[in-house]
Amino acid sequence: MSNLTKHEFTISRNQREQNTGHPGKVIWFTGLSGSGKSTIANALDEVLHGRGLKTYILDGDNIRMGLNKDLGFSPEDRKENIRRIAEVAKLFADSGTIVLTAFISPYREDRQMARDIIGEDFVEVYMNTPLEVCEDRDPKGLYKKARAGEIKGFTGIDAPYEEPENPEVIISEGSVLSSSEFMVNAMEAKGWLSNIKEVNTLDKRKTIALDFDGVIHKYSEGFKGLENAYDGPMEDVEYAFKRLKSEGYTIKIMSSRPAHVIKKWLIKYDLDQYISDVSNFKFPATIYVDDRAFWFDKDDPNWKKDVEEIINKIK
Repeated sequence: MSNLTKHEFTISRNQREQNTGHPGKVIWFTGLSGSGKSTIANALDEVLHGRGLKTYILDGDNIRMGLNKDLGFSPEDRKENIRRIAEVAKLFADSGTIVLTAFISPYREDRQMARDIIGEDFVEVYMNTPLEVCEDRDPKGLYKKARAGEIKGFTGIDAPYEEPENPEVIISEGSVLSSSEFMVNAMEAKGWLSNIKEVNTLDKRKTIALDFDGVIHKYSEGFKGLENAYDGPMEDVEYAFKRLKSEGYTIKIMSSRPAHVIKKWLIKYDLDQYISDVSNFKFPATIYVDDRAFWFDKDDPNWKKDVEEIINKIK
């Protein structure tokens, strides 16, 4: 008879999700080695993190080298590997985190075990990349070693991979961008990315929300995909940032572009030091600045003049 008794903690899952602003989920990427599991999980993680969502990735680097470093690659060890991952992922989801797992998890029975452990939060994503494509990529040289007999029991060569029968999402060959966008659209359609935080109106005091394209970024080539930011900064943007900071304002950027793209752009032009946040959802601010605002002439912008108008308007 077990002496274990579950302790009832005060903070509920619903309260934790109120803090994170979205439901907890486990996005379980499965597929052959080299199918793109970790690559797509990482790209999706960047997009979701940029939106202000709470995320975490579980893959071989932080599981096989730590928690499961005592396990090998026999069918029994693979099963125990998946069981432990599922239990950890379940805890993450309960905390209101969207956890992305990237493991081959070759056996249907083991993936069903993970689904049973995690419950309704489990989302199976099958990376349907053909073996020949994975083998051609061979990013870690594992297929070459397996073909040479240096690695035994390698999935797809001398060990089986059992394709999912009814995954929630299937990703076939495509670019990293298109695949991550596909996942975001699928998650939005299911309501998994909804922000349920209550807005604290005090946050808007002395906060400037700036659009990216046509206000900070020159945008001369137009919109050619979420990832592409071709131009440099608008003239005198850095002057404007310094002026706003000298007046005590917090500067944030709100844009439909992935936040991680904008952050990389800001670093490239040494402007990240002035920006406190980049977001893809609306937040409280004293004033919102875009190229359709009444004071901003998008055909003849003059930041040295415009920044003074902003400051005078909100004093």
